[in-house]
Amino acid sequence: MNSQKELSYDRLASRTKFYQEKSLELEKKLLFAEDKIDQLEQQLKEALENDDLERQLETKENKVNQLQSELDQLKIEVSQSNLQAMEKKVQGFEELLEAIEKELNEKEKQIESYKSKIKSLEKRVKVQKYTPEEVETETEEKEQADYQLSSYFNYSVICKNDESYVIHGSFHMTNTGEKPLENPLVCFRFQPADYTNLKGKISSLEQSNINPEAQESIQWVYLDNEWAKEAKSRGEIWIASMYDFQIPVNHTISLTDFQIPIQKQFEDSVAVEAFVYFQKEDYRARAMNQISINF
Repeated sequence: MNSQKELSYDRLASRTKFYQEKSLELEKKLLFAEDKIDQLEQQLKEALENDDLERQLETKENKVNQLQSELDQLKIEVSQSNLQAMEKKVQGFEELLEAIEKELNEKEKQIESYKSKIKSLEKRVKVQKYTPEEVETETEEKEQADYQLSSYFNYSVICKNDESYVIHGSFHMTNTGEKPLENPLVCFRFQPADYTNLKGKISSLEQSNINPEAQESIQWVYLDNEWAKEAKSRGEIWIASMYDFQIPVNHTISLTDFQIPIQKQFEDSVAVEAFVYFQKEDYRARAMNQISINF
């Protein structure tokens, strides 16, 4: 009888030691996993300063998936050993993994945002570099066999008093040729030059929106480099699109709701002409009409 009790006690002690060792082993694995997560977080911070960030993020995601697989295995072992304390640690481990995955998603969004900002800044630099050597300022229309643009003003004049007027208008451009036209540069020429002023849905390069969603609509900006400033002194205002776009055949784009304030001085009349230039196609066209006011 005593022999059986001793045998049962030995088996119980052996089983207790087994579960203690198993619990210790699982805690070591969890500690190791937590260390790995700390290392991953540190590596993620360093990866943001590296040119191959996307490739490193993919590697980290694979490691997270591997840790997730190990976590699933740990769940099975915890279930088999029926250790409630270990289950709580596993739950905390899951929350930590979820936080890491959330952080990874946020970093990926930041990367896409940085890419978009870089493209917008590159476009600003491109627009800023327009020079007289690149854009011909001749008034004659240069015709091309496959390119044809029909453009015109639609405007009205509001008289505030005998000395003050405001021109409200839109400028419309229709591709009547056989091929698309890309990235128009629009020049408004004022005569006399003292009245050179144009307001409306046009912003400076510094004010232009770098949000990627803004690329879905035409965003007009003033050219404000040294050449453009010199052009303004002779009565010309140049505008371009912040982002690249095409005017398809038989399609019309418009610069809408612009205003030209006029303060009457000594002249008897004010005229505004418009010219549209396409550098890639080496094509330029004059508007079919002009704005004209006689005081």
